[in-house]
Amino acid sequence: MSSSTKATKIKHPDGLKLLNISIALQSYAGYAVISFMVLFLTASASKNGLGLGIKEATGIMGLYSGLGYMTPLIGGWLSDRYLGLQKAILLGAFLAAVGYLTIFLLGSTLTGLWIGLAVMIISGGFFKGNVSALVGELYSKKELSKKDAAYSIFYMAVNLGSLMGPIVAGLMTDSWFAKINADGTIASYGYKQAFLMSSIVMFITFFLFLYLAPKWLKDIGKKPALQVEKEKKGTEKGPKLTKLEKNRMLAMAIVFGFVTLFFAAYFQTQTSVTLLADTLVNRNVFGFTIPVPWLISFNGILCVILAPLLGGLWVRLERSKYGDLSIPMKMGLGMILTGTSFVILIIGIAGLGGVEDGSAKMGLGFLLIAYIILTIGELFLSPIGMAMFNKLAPAKYASLAMGAWYLCFFFASIISGKVAGFTENMGYGAVFKYIAIIVIVFGVILLLIRNKLTKMMALDQIEMD
Repeated sequence: MSSSTKATKIKHPDGLKLLNISIALQSYAGYAVISFMVLFLTASASKNGLGLGIKEATGIMGLYSGLGYMTPLIGGWLSDRYLGLQKAILLGAFLAAVGYLTIFLLGSTLTGLWIGLAVMIISGGFFKGNVSALVGELYSKKELSKKDAAYSIFYMAVNLGSLMGPIVAGLMTDSWFAKINADGTIASYGYKQAFLMSSIVMFITFFLFLYLAPKWLKDIGKKPALQVEKEKKGTEKGPKLTKLEKNRMLAMAIVFGFVTLFFAAYFQTQTSVTLLADTLVNRNVFGFTIPVPWLISFNGILCVILAPLLGGLWVRLERSKYGDLSIPMKMGLGMILTGTSFVILIIGIAGLGGVEDGSAKMGLGFLLIAYIILTIGELFLSPIGMAMFNKLAPAKYASLAMGAWYLCFFFASIISGKVAGFTENMGYGAVFKYIAIIVIVFGVILLLIRNKLTKMMALDQIEMD
């Protein structure tokens, strides 16, 4: 039997199925809301929106997303010491369901919106980071290849959810629950019903995990990680960090900065790129106007298609005489590709001749090509980085490390929201130019320091730890 055939028959634990289902449902609910949130915030009250300005709306988006990604650090700390992964995930799913329900009931006012968002922010501390950490707990330290494969599958589950959520949300907001004028224009949108849908999905996630975890996960992730380490080592405080572990954590901190810059650019898809698509892109295809939320689904479609192709490429490279690309090299190339995607958007905007009031429209092809390049850049960086943080983190800090991975999204979201706000005065072309330059330059820097970082990571010694 060939090695490639064997690779396709890797047996994964049943627990991976539950984690993939859980993250797919959470991603479905989250991306459904993200796909229309900035439109909901900027739409007038008569159209069932809040009627906010672009700066205020993108600022809220950045703060909400950022705080939601900061709390996994706190949630990871609580999980490692007191809760355990399984209880933390259940708590996160339940709070997410309550948060969406609160926005459905009270979200017609800014105060009501923030109450719901606050609950959602707290829920973020207990779900994503801990689900990601639990994937790694399913495998031993020596199962590096299986762990990489598991995270690739997990990332596909994330993107299946992000693919379907915006599609259904777009139909709900722009069709099923919208009021349509006689001329075909939309009089009001079905935003509230889409919030309710996300709440129902998260309640389903909670009950599925509650029922299936005892069967599919058993005791994995039940106890806090620190307690498990104490039981293994027989000490009160757990083992001290070694010099190797400290070097790895330093490498993680350096990579953290580059990942933050990447996602500050990537998150423009949730704000400035969404607003661009709504006002300056011709979305009419054969007489049908594509809902803006569907464009975020395009990213999900691309991830589902391209993730296994790139995963196969990494395996083929590893078996070649040259070996696989190093983690820093993959990430550096990912940043350069991301900057290039904004160059494509800049070219499309340049065709408008400086007119950005909506009277002229750029071709949809520019946006789609930019999404393709951006998605390839994402796949070079995001799943690779997630697996890296799990591999390099000391066992007793497993959840905390994944919380740190999501913490970079906190800084990225705050930066991204502020940057998107500049488009109101500077225009899309000028802002995207600065994004492209910064991301490409830092991608090149990451390539230049890749050997030093690879040495600090010492991945070849993980099996001997």
